[in-house]
Amino acid sequence: MAGKGRSYRLETEIEKSREESNWKRVIDLAEQLKSRAPDFEHLANFLIGEGKLESFLEEFPPVDANISKARTGLTEAKRYLLSTASEQGKKAGVILDSNLLLGKLHYAMGMYEESLNYYNQAELQSFTEKQLPSRSLRIVAESYAIKGMCLEKVRPSSSSKYKQAEWDEQRVKCFEVAGDLTLLYLQEQDKLQQQQTTTINTGSYSPQPPNPERQIGPVLETVLQRAPILHIQTGKLQSAVTRYRTMLSAVESSATQSLRLTLTRQLAEVLLRGVSGTVYSCPEKAGDTTASNKKLTQTTQTADSPWKPRKYTGINLFIPRNENEEIILLLLISEAMAVRNAVLSQSPEFKEARIHAYDNATAIYDLLTIALVRWGHADLLHESFERAMKFSFEEPHIWMQHALCLVTMGQYAHALSVLKEVTRLLPTRVVPCLLAARICYEHLNQ
Repeated sequence: MAGKGRSYRLETEIEKSREESNWKRVIDLAEQLKSRAPDFEHLANFLIGEGKLESFLEEFPPVDANISKARTGLTEAKRYLLSTASEQGKKAGVILDSNLLLGKLHYAMGMYEESLNYYNQAELQSFTEKQLPSRSLRIVAESYAIKGMCLEKVRPSSSSKYKQAEWDEQRVKCFEVAGDLTLLYLQEQDKLQQQQTTTINTGSYSPQPPNPERQIGPVLETVLQRAPILHIQTGKLQSAVTRYRTMLSAVESSATQSLRLTLTRQLAEVLLRGVSGTVYSCPEKAGDTTASNKKLTQTTQTADSPWKPRKYTGINLFIPRNENEEIILLLLISEAMAVRNAVLSQSPEFKEARIHAYDNATAIYDLLTIALVRWGHADLLHESFERAMKFSFEEPHIWMQHALCLVTMGQYAHALSVLKEVTRLLPTRVVPCLLAARICYEHLNQ
């Protein structure tokens, strides 16, 4: 009985370490399990293979530049996982996860057809949607994502339109399922972090250092934006809009805050460029919340599938009534996030971050200019440019846009003072000088 108790405690500690992505600890505990309980040899081999795979990919992410390193550095992980992708692994209950991780391993090694074969062996497309623990959520999310990326590398051998359409549909489905699972996984990670923080604060056990912010990795980062882009590339703009709305309506997690800035801007751009008039359809209103759900929460709603992320809901949600309202709402949300992320320091060590944040903000302000001036909201645009001034030091583009906005509003004296700053920043440009001269001649009698 004592031996069984020790094995149970080891398994519990292993699962905790897997959830926390503490792979060195997982490997050490699996070695202990293997020596103490020979009956668990295949489970231990799987855990060692998983730990070696994940720890390698943390150092060398699965991108094209690391393929040669993966082919030499993952041989041991491959050996362990292959030993459990067998009848013995099936008896130990790890054959499914072994095949999924072998698919990931072969993708990292640049062997895309082999990766697809392992996902087919696992019957990934036939998985039943059911509640999964956090680690399993990530494995399945990455499996769908990697299968989609492998399909992009391995195009159908047949040139028939039917095969091409089937390939496109399968690819998009992989990315959409992976995106939903990723958002759900990140929500679960935030919930787990909050629970740990609460436990620490109540002092029910010895204090632990807070977990560092988890990196979701290039696979899951890519997949979150891939599905709507594929819809756009195939001309299915309405499907792209629906996908963007689905992701933006999911409850925000700490890891998706920067992603939301990108998604809101991209959706606004799609609506501005290609979806307007009779083509446009308003966002769907969230269904009426049942009495039991209302008792649970007024701000979030449980998803209709265990593989769907939780969404915002409630009586105070604003639903845009037309494309103008939706575009302006999206861009104002984008602007608020861009202003929050702006880097004010002019120190050389922050130069790269400052340029990146400024470029993001500039793209949003350019879209705001198109949208707000088109619908006669120059006053609202002026408020946005006033906020932008605090991080536009020595940046002529925003200053010029601000000047043009002031001219549109008829504030000519203020516009002239802004144009003087533009001409200082761009002494060889003719347009700011001509515009200043025109203001002086036509409106200021100078």
